[in-house]
Amino acid sequence: METPHLGMEHQTINAYGNDYRKAETGYDWLLQHEFAHEWFGNQLTNTDWDDFWLHEGFATYMQPLYLQWLRGDMEYFAALMKMRSVLMLKHPVVAGRPMLEKDVSDASRGPGNDVYYKGALMLHTLRGLIGDDAFFHSIRELVYGTDDPRPGQFRPRQASTDDFVAIVSRVTGKDYRWFFDAYLRTVKLPALLAERDGGTLHLRWQVEGDRPFPMPVQVRIGRRVVEVPMAGGQGAVAIAADESYTLDPHSKVLRDLPYMAEFQQDQAERARAAAEAAKAAAKAATGSAATEKR
Repeated sequence: METPHLGMEHQTINAYGNDYRKAETGYDWLLQHEFAHEWFGNQLTNTDWDDFWLHEGFATYMQPLYLQWLRGDMEYFAALMKMRSVLMLKHPVVAGRPMLEKDVSDASRGPGNDVYYKGALMLHTLRGLIGDDAFFHSIRELVYGTDDPRPGQFRPRQASTDDFVAIVSRVTGKDYRWFFDAYLRTVKLPALLAERDGGTLHLRWQVEGDRPFPMPVQVRIGRRVVEVPMAGGQGAVAIAADESYTLDPHSKVLRDLPYMAEFQQDQAERARAAAEAAKAAAKAATGSAATEKR
């Protein structure tokens, strides 16, 4: 149903107002986003607005996931990179207290669009960490309450962030609270620090609040790719004097990227300068018109 509002999912019919604009994918991203919600028909409802990322983060991740199935890895990672460039990182995605919708959606006092994009990028990272089988098993259980949903054999569900954390931990047999705490309950992204010392490359995760973060990471050393376990948030790998290195060469981990903040600052400054120039031009044109009238 076409509406003046940009869009919103509803069971049986979606509100839509993006004028069928095509994105670089060849189709309208907004129509796809609302259809992504209908992938599970709003079968799952967040128990509190503080868990709103369960709606929007999952629906948003379905978009690059579909691209990966349809066209391969290049468009999958291109979509993820686009999301990465607009992260706000001003408030945690999950505050840990009851929230109102306006508290979550208003970026001046809540996570705003990070429930979409940070939630989606976190799911990409989780998928790489626990593997496809456990990842999709966990999603099905979260949404349907069973790993084998069949029509007529499940009911609408309500769930929280903690419910999903518990499902992931049970399915994998490991406690992943550290993962969700680092991405959902903090503002800053984990930073991967690297330092060369002789024939060793030392790695260390720096996480807000000094939270535990034993996230394994791949490093390209010369031509070989090494998996570094990072137990206790630290690790090391041998490196020759003439070898270069690339951290996380296959972009598996959502982490702090200083150049991304520089890009966002540059974009903001250019936008402000353009707005001021336009305002000055409009003022000059108004003054010129007034002079001619006199």
